[in-house]
Amino acid sequence: MTSARFEAVLARLYADDAFRRRFLADPVHEAAQAVDADEARALAALDPVDLEMVTGSFAHKRGRAPWRRGGLARLLARRRSPFVGRSRYSLLRP
Repeated sequence: MTSARFEAVLARLYADDAFRRRFLADPVHEAAQAVDADEARALAALDPVDLEMVTGSFAHKRGRAPWRRGGLARLLARRRSPFVGRSRYSLLRP
């Protein structure tokens, strides 16, 4: 099980370009400053190619997310489902 600090460092690696560059230059040092020894070793063992690939994927998704949320909100504003506010059991009654 990972700590909240470990997950925060991992999220920062994905989102913060400057931190990721420093981490890739010296993973042991950067990880040791943020988490305990076992978690630092786990972070230092991350494959740099995989880290860059995941980071690029997340950046792509973040860039696309506002459009999707806006599009869905617009769609839902135009249409009102007949099932909203009804119990699933009321749909079975004739």
